[in-house]
Amino acid sequence: MTTPTPTPTRWARDHTHTITTLLGTALAAAGLLLGRPHLVALATPLLLTVVWSTWNRPARPTVAGTTASDTAVRTDELATTLTVTAPAGAPLVHVRTATPGARRTDTLLAVHGTRHIPVSVPSVRTGTRELFTTDLVTSTTDGAWHHGPQRLDPDHVLVLPRTTPLEQTPVSTRLRGLTGPHTSRRLGDGTELRDIAPLLPGDPVRRVDWRVTARRSPTLDTLYARRNQAPAEASVVLVIDSRDDVGPEISTWGAYRDTRPDRQTSLDIAREAAATIARTVLAGGDRVGLDDLGRLHTPVPLAAGTRHLHRIHHALALARPHGAPRTRTRPPQVPTGALVYVFSTFLDDTAPQAALHWAAGGHQVIAVDTLPVEDTWGLSTREHHAWRLTAIQRHDRLHTLRAAGLAVVRWTDPSTAQDLHAGTRERHHA
Repeated sequence: MTTPTPTPTRWARDHTHTITTLLGTALAAAGLLLGRPHLVALATPLLLTVVWSTWNRPARPTVAGTTASDTAVRTDELATTLTVTAPAGAPLVHVRTATPGARRTDTLLAVHGTRHIPVSVPSVRTGTRELFTTDLVTSTTDGAWHHGPQRLDPDHVLVLPRTTPLEQTPVSTRLRGLTGPHTSRRLGDGTELRDIAPLLPGDPVRRVDWRVTARRSPTLDTLYARRNQAPAEASVVLVIDSRDDVGPEISTWGAYRDTRPDRQTSLDIAREAAATIARTVLAGGDRVGLDDLGRLHTPVPLAAGTRHLHRIHHALALARPHGAPRTRTRPPQVPTGALVYVFSTFLDDTAPQAALHWAAGGHQVIAVDTLPVEDTWGLSTREHHAWRLTAIQRHDRLHTLRAAGLAVVRWTDPSTAQDLHAGTRERHHA
């Protein structure tokens, strides 16, 4: 993706050019009026410099642009390339880059023709991100003319969530379908033996076990067939709460100032948690769907495969708050027998009520707390008391979920992977 150069300004005369012109003219006039040849001699090189600089003033503007890919996987920094093409005689380019939440950088470059400068922005955020804003000022070699400032709008990059290795996650015990990696209780064409019974009308002849038939019915009056258990697959629905996006610093809540780009917000944690679980479930051969509590739109349906994993990653990256957090009167519909993961900060009652609604309908529900580790630095006494009340209410909501038999894990805890691997352990302790 390339950002075009805006309409450039004209080459402007610098202060050194004006001072040199006035000084040379004054010396020449004084020398002629007073009859002082040495003053004219001093003015001659100054005036010649002015004439030479004016004659060789660059005619073309500086052309600049940034090139970045449309999508990228989250790393510790976002990298792009700044391309600057300076005209002849103007090799000095002052570049200033700025991004919200990060320090501004100023660099003086020597550009002879075209130069490609790699630029990286520290960021651990996901979703639609702005790289940086670039301002350029180009100067001639003698410093008499300058062009700019010239501003380049920042590129927008869709940063996909990064997944972490996870051995195994809980899946629903209510299996569906006629194929899959799990063994169901129904009869079918699986590989695990259920029993051996007399051959019934409609059973395929290939299921006849001739050894058992010869042992139990030597006269072949009754044929015995092997009956296997049918394979099936589990369904997992990921429900992300994109209604709010809060950082670890409580003082940044309410959009008073931006969260630092080197610190993840709750929505960043939710994206990566959902992407990790989706990758693990799809690697096991099961199906995954995605829904969002913050948007009234068609959810990502249940499916399997690598392409579906890419579809979920893009949907997670595009999830973001839309205006003030809205309260849903009805939770999203979940397919029968699906295990539901709810990724939320649980700062209000919408996500807990939806989780309790699904649990009452017979679904297995795992609540994943995505709130970052709180940082109360910079809070006033009143704000600190407000946060304590909010934390108490949030703790009560999580306690209600545990008391109702739901498993509650916090994604930022080191023991989360062990808790998911052990299944819904917290539900049995409630």
